[in-house]
Amino acid sequence: MKYILALMCGLVVVFMGGCGVLTMGAGPFALLPLGLAFLNLAIIGALFGWKLQWTPAFYILGVLDLMIAVGCVIFTTNLAGPSDQGFVMFGWVVAAIIAVKGFLSFVYARQSAGN
Repeated sequence: MKYILALMCGLVVVFMGGCGVLTMGAGPFALLPLGLAFLNLAIIGALFGWKLQWTPAFYILGVLDLMIAVGCVIFTTNLAGPSDQGFVMFGWVVAAIIAVKGFLSFVYARQSAGN
């Protein structure tokens, strides 16, 4: 499970880092994807034993991931028409993957708080 969470966080770092670079001209809006990339880097560091571990990053990112998953479900359900079931299924799968990442963040937050 540790490596699954690390892989998911690594993919988010790459994606959000790219989004942050592309939105640099948008001013303060570039801070949102760069902040998410930083939180995911903090989790990767905590998973693999960096000396500086910031446990609230797990909780913050877990809540954000669950909010994004719920938003993805609402977005795909309300946006798609009755003939576009492939889009709905894709949205549900993406939401499930993001929800699993949020759940794993909470699991490792509890483990790191216990140590």
